[in-house]
Amino acid sequence: MESKAVDQKKILYAVIALLVIIIVVFAFLNRGDENLQEGQILVKTGDNVIGVLTVADLQKLPAAQKKMVIQSTSGMTKHEFTGAPLLDALNSIDPGLSQKCTRIITRGIDNYTSGVNMSEVLRPNNVFIVYADHGEPLKTKTGGEGAMRIIIYQDEFGQRFTNFLTSLELQ
Repeated sequence: MESKAVDQKKILYAVIALLVIIIVVFAFLNRGDENLQEGQILVKTGDNVIGVLTVADLQKLPAAQKKMVIQSTSGMTKHEFTGAPLLDALNSIDPGLSQKCTRIITRGIDNYTSGVNMSEVLRPNNVFIVYADHGEPLKTKTGGEGAMRIIIYQDEFGQRFTNFLTSLELQ
């Protein structure tokens, strides 16, 4: 009987050790090499940062006002976003970027990651980087001002919206 209990403890310790190793591996894989911080968006191709966007940079572009009702698990919320088309933001860095990639991976400071196809970005009145809602600056994860967010106007559920946006990886 004691031998069986000892074997069960060994199995339990082995499972715990395996889980710890898995957690360490995933933490290593999900770590960011760059210094992501709210208030700026790193625009990258692979490991190369090709530009940085701030709210001030976006405010220099033609402003877009977008009224939306977003359906989510917490219910429906009404928004009146202010921002700039993602295509205009990319063109402010390099007018040829939209021709050089087919997909953009968006990442927030909270490591939420989503993807947008370039065909969606090229569609008029669709993908925006917003920085205000109802005329008020978007709040950062820590409650300050200066956050940015990706919205996809033709995505009524908002599942791919990236809050606290800090990185755009062009693929």
